[in-house]
Amino acid sequence: MIVPAIHFPGNCKEAIEFYQQVFDVTDVSIDYFRNAPPDPSFPVSEDIHDQVMHSEITICGSRLNMSDTQEKLAAGNMICLNVFFQSGDEVCQVFQRLKEGGKVVVELGPQFFSPMYGSIEDKFGLKWQLIS
Repeated sequence: MIVPAIHFPGNCKEAIEFYQQVFDVTDVSIDYFRNAPPDPSFPVSEDIHDQVMHSEITICGSRLNMSDTQEKLAAGNMICLNVFFQSGDEVCQVFQRLKEGGKVVVELGPQFFSPMYGSIEDKFGLKWQLIS
């Protein structure tokens, strides 16, 4: 399953609230950076403590992931595709293929929210998050 992920420069919660007023929004789930377990390789600073780490919402029957990011964003580069797989092996295979000519954003490995996760920008500049 492929789910579009939209990244925001710190105003994701505001965007979710706006879209709830505009569209038929259901199944809202929001996780904040403050709720992530401590991880020395990804310290959560106070300035992002209350930002959205991950959210899932359904707009007019279509599922979207939305989150805040620290990356520099401009209109047009705010979209990432999240691909959900049944197994970690599938994640590894696709990650290795997308890696050819691309750039690793987050190295492949287990995360607290997934047994296998990796993030990559492919050779065409499209961002992917691979999740089992």
